[in-house]
Amino acid sequence: MGASARCVIFAAVAFFSMLGEGMAVFALTLAAADELGSWGVTALFLAGLVPPVVFAPWVGRWVDGSALWRVWIINLGLHVLVFAAMALAGSIIASLALMSVASVCAVVNGAVIFKLIPRIRGGFSVARASSFLVVATSLAGIIAPAVASFVFAARGLGVVLWCAALGFVILAVAAVLLFSSQRSNPDETAASAAPTVPYAAAAARSTAVLLHDWRLRVLLLPMAAIVLFTAAEGVAGVFYLREVTATDTGYAVLLGAWSLGAVAGSLVGGNQRFGARSALPILLGGAGVGAAILVEGLWANPAGLAVVFLLGGVGNGLHNTGVRTAIYDYVPESRHGAAWAQLRMMINIMVALGYLVGTPGLFVEPAQLVIVFSDAGTLLAIALSLVLLKRRNGQSPISNR
Repeated sequence: MGASARCVIFAAVAFFSMLGEGMAVFALTLAAADELGSWGVTALFLAGLVPPVVFAPWVGRWVDGSALWRVWIINLGLHVLVFAAMALAGSIIASLALMSVASVCAVVNGAVIFKLIPRIRGGFSVARASSFLVVATSLAGIIAPAVASFVFAARGLGVVLWCAALGFVILAVAAVLLFSSQRSNPDETAASAAPTVPYAAAAARSTAVLLHDWRLRVLLLPMAAIVLFTAAEGVAGVFYLREVTATDTGYAVLLGAWSLGAVAGSLVGGNQRFGARSALPILLGGAGVGAAILVEGLWANPAGLAVVFLLGGVGNGLHNTGVRTAIYDYVPESRHGAAWAQLRMMINIMVALGYLVGTPGLFVEPAQLVIVFSDAGTLLAIALSLVLLKRRNGQSPISNR
């Protein structure tokens, strides 16, 4: 099997673990709401957000300072055990507690895969290989809620959790096979089996890997703003979009259109033009997200918003691919694990803040006004980043890296 084909197959296999995890989170949300009420849903969200923030430095040190394949397989085994324990316990309280462990395992898994992609990309560029993972994530986001809701209604939470465990079993088998197939390449195997020097020690000490390069520091501004304001829009949109569409089905269609657009945007972000410029997909994709949110807040037309959400999703996928490419560009390979863990930490913090900002009546009311303000914040961050990059570069910030 060719190296390029192996990369595509690996992304397809990773999809099953993302699908299983997405199904579990969605089904746990439904179960928490049914058994514990709104505070149970809040507890579930906090279990997914807070532990990765607390353990991000530890995750980065483990992934960057230890044998990569050993870390990955141990973590995947723990992930399987966590979901199996949830299924066997049959208690929503126990599941919420175990979800805090699963959320840290998910960050470790993401950090290892992120670090692994450049080594198994074959003939693909790093941006193209990375885009396959973004596509897998977007597809899992589309499919998981629908499948989880059906299985949860028909067979209960336990079956959904066993499906999640199975997804990580499949990925663990793929990890072992991938490691075995790379033994024929001593350079790749050695790089995967031992921490690199001298960066391993530096990675263990570093607490701000993402801030070491000035370009990445500037690009973190739109990255953080987009997460913050899309999270705020997501909360306000529950109220606003359900009113606009008049049905939950219409609301689900809009969310599906966004996810479908993200798949297309991910593929576009991996082509030669966008993949060679890390700032271009981040800023252009972010502007697309901001424009879509603006139209959403000003134009209450369900059919029109379906098209707008499709285009906004394209921008979202383009932006997400650009974020990954920027880290590959500006962070040493030996510190990719720490960079990914810290990125997830930033994302979780911004999501938590977004939930607060987006709650209608807490800071701003009504929900439609929250959405308009979210657009303004996103576009302002994009504009400020353009100015900062141009001032430092002395030329167009999207003309080069």
